[in-house]
Amino acid sequence: MLQKKEKQKEKKLSPKEILDDAFDFATKYPNDPMVVSASLMVVAKTIYLNLLGPEQTQVMMDAFANGIDNYEVKRITLH
Repeated sequence: MLQKKEKQKEKKLSPKEILDDAFDFATKYPNDPMVVSASLMVVAKTIYLNLLGPEQTQVMMDAFANGIDNYEVKRITLH
């Protein structure tokens, strides 16, 4: 019950604020940009797997690797 109340008190961050936090994190490690970027890729892949499943995650990772300009985006509804 206490955890539920704590979550309700948490401020919902905007996408810009989240992105700013990610960039702030990256600036803490200026000598290791590859480690930072690899870490963020692992986080992104894990989130995609949990939310979209393995097939859509593969599409997303391929889009990042090969350029997103050639991909058709389809809206799906998660139930």
